[in-house]
Amino acid sequence: MRNTIIVTVLLFIAVIGASIYYFSGLNSEKKETVKPLTFLPEETFLITAFQNDPTTDNIFKDFEIFEAILGKQETKQLQLLKSKLLRSTALQPYVEATEIYVSFHPEKDKISTLITIPTVDKIKDVDLPALLTSLEKSFKVNKQDTLGHTLFSMDYGAKDSLLYVTYVKDIFFASPSKELILLVLDNNKPKLDKAHINYFVDNNSRKAPLSVYFIHDQVKNMGSHILRSKYGKTIALFDNLGGQSAWNLNFKNDALILSGESETEHKKENYIELFSYQTKTTQSLYNYFPDNTASYLSFSISNNDRFKEDLRQLFEKRNELKTVNTLQENIQKQKGIHIGTDIGAILGSEFAVVEQSNQAELLFIRLKDKSTITSRLARLASAVTDSIQRFDQSNILYSLLGDPAKAFPRPYFTQIGDVLVLANSLQTLQEYQKDWRRANLLVGTLGFKNFEKIQGNEANITYFLRMRTSSSLIQRLLKPAYQKTLTNKDNYGYQDFFSWSFQISGNNGRFLSSIYGIFKSKAALGATPEWTYEFENRPITQPWVFQHSDTSQFIVVQEQDHTIHGIHPAGKKLWSTVFSGRVVGEAQQLDDRSIILLTDKDRLYRFDTSGKPLPGFSISLPATPTATPTIAQINNEQLIFIPAGRRMLVYDIQGKEVESWKNKTIDGQILFDIKIQEGHVYVGTDNGHFYQYDDHGKLLKEEILYSTTFKNPITVAPNSDNKSVLYTVDTDGYLYTLDFVNKPTRRKISNWDSKTRLAFESTVNRNNPLMVSLNKKELATYSVRDTSKIFGFNFTQEVTDRPQFFRNDANSVFIGVAERANSLIYLFDEKGAVVNGFPIEALPNFYYGKIDYNSGNYLLCIRRDKKLYAFKN
Repeated sequence: MRNTIIVTVLLFIAVIGASIYYFSGLNSEKKETVKPLTFLPEETFLITAFQNDPTTDNIFKDFEIFEAILGKQETKQLQLLKSKLLRSTALQPYVEATEIYVSFHPEKDKISTLITIPTVDKIKDVDLPALLTSLEKSFKVNKQDTLGHTLFSMDYGAKDSLLYVTYVKDIFFASPSKELILLVLDNNKPKLDKAHINYFVDNNSRKAPLSVYFIHDQVKNMGSHILRSKYGKTIALFDNLGGQSAWNLNFKNDALILSGESETEHKKENYIELFSYQTKTTQSLYNYFPDNTASYLSFSISNNDRFKEDLRQLFEKRNELKTVNTLQENIQKQKGIHIGTDIGAILGSEFAVVEQSNQAELLFIRLKDKSTITSRLARLASAVTDSIQRFDQSNILYSLLGDPAKAFPRPYFTQIGDVLVLANSLQTLQEYQKDWRRANLLVGTLGFKNFEKIQGNEANITYFLRMRTSSSLIQRLLKPAYQKTLTNKDNYGYQDFFSWSFQISGNNGRFLSSIYGIFKSKAALGATPEWTYEFENRPITQPWVFQHSDTSQFIVVQEQDHTIHGIHPAGKKLWSTVFSGRVVGEAQQLDDRSIILLTDKDRLYRFDTSGKPLPGFSISLPATPTATPTIAQINNEQLIFIPAGRRMLVYDIQGKEVESWKNKTIDGQILFDIKIQEGHVYVGTDNGHFYQYDDHGKLLKEEILYSTTFKNPITVAPNSDNKSVLYTVDTDGYLYTLDFVNKPTRRKISNWDSKTRLAFESTVNRNNPLMVSLNKKELATYSVRDTSKIFGFNFTQEVTDRPQFFRNDANSVFIGVAERANSLIYLFDEKGAVVNGFPIEALPNFYYGKIDYNSGNYLLCIRRDKKLYAFKN
């Protein structure tokens, strides 16, 4: 096995900066001393423990994350060793159900692995050689005597496959490093401290599939061993903590989650110790961080008085208290303002440092009183631009917040809502202002949305490292061997991790914390398509799924050159044909399986499932269609109702215009599609004219809503008296109900603006339609009948596309929303829950549901590479 077998564990400890972790409180029962650990060298970077049993095997068998961390080659070698060695007939009775320890140790320019396996029964010295040589069918075994013990070398023929094994005090020790085995055997070499071992024994949970143990003093050693130069500010925060941590694995396919408890030596000069007597609080500053965030370190305080006193003691311990007091006294004399009272009182309990991909840093501070901050800071700062100021004195914030503000001695700052944003460079702050105005933020990225699903936002300290934007920074930090591993995409899967992060919360002098590696699983929705279909040009319609025969369905999509494609549910091309113009609205399928659609070249098409036009089609229209055609049974005849601006065109399914519906006067532009209910035809226009016709085209009633405009679709549904009524919403946010008998009524829904996108759900036959609005960044759903709000959701970017509806198996609907600016698509159920697997990266206009009669649900979507993707969910 190669020395890079566990480099990721080391990365997220030494490079990412994690050193103490906890996810949930443990009440592990006291266990007997683990004798195998007493042999481990003093310089042990990390210890992992797991049970040697089939249950553990099954848990790890399909866990993609471990292969990404260990590497494909190393994973295969471990599996081979397990099957040929641990599961061998000769050894299995001695090691079955025992706890195996894998530890990691520095050795020159590599990290060596030690496998420690206690046996359940003693193997006699005279029996050992024969037992091991019995494995020669799988391994080439040699032996030698050293330090009073017999050392076996086992070689199974592959590259780097030599494994050294010895048996001492009923324990097998195995390693690819002979030097490490000799170090274990040498009683004169320092070993792990008993206090560390006892802590591990107390906190090791045998119920967890994997336990991990870490001694905090190894942070410094690991940093110097892996990094080219001294580690940076983040890891330095955890230096000289003392103590140790023990954590356990929580199993999840798309995240590595470690949990445990940590204790420190309570060194007053360490900044982290200020939070040991705090308790976790909600952190939300990440909503302000820019999209190019490489990492952030966020702090929150539950007890401000305790924090101030502990910070004062920290300054005193560092011999800095006199300097801090002198600074505050001088400012009070010169400016007439007390930093601690006047400024500290209006700062909130949350602050964070963000490092961007260009290594520029930002400091964010939540404000307790955003209305008075400007006037108070004006006495301590000078204006640089209309919205940016700069402190006149240095180290003001350091005196109030401590270490996180030390890198910002005399920063520029601006205010955004109740948040103060600071930077050492004017340009950095101006660039951030642009990002904020454009909503170009970290929270708008797909990876961070997946991160939020897994990691909570309550803690005292959160550290977050985003792999894509920080990988080049990490590479420059690592020594060549570890840099090579990080960038190796063939053997490892570090590129499939979105982020690494940890959280810490105080716990009466100790710490509760959690660590997460968010992974892009190949099984996740949007990761591995069942198939793709490539177009020559960009697709311009959503995928439609229609019946093809009694036994199969098919998919229809139009691309930018106006070619329409018929696609088999397996992703194969059935046919393609060029139509005149772009499809307007949605295509519709008739009972005979022929398909009706309109194009913006004034054409009405009807074609069969092989893409061939029916006799008499296509037909030239006298006006340009503006929305989806409506197919309805009127007087025992199927008719096609076509909205065409200020005209309503009506044809039979043979393509002949229906005489009784000709020359209908419509005042205004028709609002989207025409509605038909119980033989009555309903039309609405943008200037407030609403019409009800009978089944022969006779106008029954026209209602006019004055002094308002309309830009959204209408719907028709039964009211509480089971009578059909028309519902429409104006640009001022009023819902109107028209029964064409009584005077129209209106109810205020919300303070929408004229750009609000609204749609009525029509995929399920219901008496109480669902109304969905998209007002800038806010999605909201309402019950039309009583206008009650069902749920709301806020996006990071303004949504400019109307919602889509997809029927599910429970006689309800899914609501599809595309956030075009971020190329993300969402799917919500009727209660507002985001459907599992969403959001994913894709462009607007997608399909969700069955693609064949007996298929499961699929997502059909388009990405920027001009391909149709089919993802099974």
